[in-house]
Amino acid sequence: MAKRASTKTERVMKMLIVNLYGAPGAGKSTGAAYVFSQLKMRGINAELVTEFAKDKVWEESKAVFQNQAYIFGKQYFRISRVQDKVDVVITDSPILLSPFYANDPVLGEEFDRLVTKVSESYDSMNVFINRTKPYNGAGRFQTEAESDALSRDLHEFLVGHGVACRHYSGDIEGYDVLVTDILSKLNSKKTEG
Repeated sequence: MAKRASTKTERVMKMLIVNLYGAPGAGKSTGAAYVFSQLKMRGINAELVTEFAKDKVWEESKAVFQNQAYIFGKQYFRISRVQDKVDVVITDSPILLSPFYANDPVLGEEFDRLVTKVSESYDSMNVFINRTKPYNGAGRFQTEAESDALSRDLHEFLVGHGVACRHYSGDIEGYDVLVTDILSKLNSKKTEG
């Protein structure tokens, strides 16, 4: 079926992606689920795009982590399948994490540029979640110390890529503020459109 072209009188609002960045154990998955449910309960056309890599952790499939191109493709597909179907996507696994975790020299700068280009094609609200609760190593490959180091490295990576993030605490108070900020952004997009 051919896609119908929109007319000038129709309001077309580009999908907003809320990217939750942060170290392993910061509370991204919990927060993403909470934020998603809060938006849905307010009648927002939202979707939760979960972390493909976490599925592989639970499957104990460590080899897949050596292929960030594969992980990127899977995560990108999860986002693209809801493109133009929802107003907002909440994800605990932004696609820009693939070049951050990539250690295959074959992928190199070209992979980084490709993923960055795809990431920049979206209207994104970039969020950095700071862990406020005790570290829980279940379903993770990292220790608490490694997670803390990854948090610092990820922040530097994002700054180096020109990704501005607003920081939120990884607790209910922080997520309530995030919900309010998302609603404000969606309202401002409606008035701009």
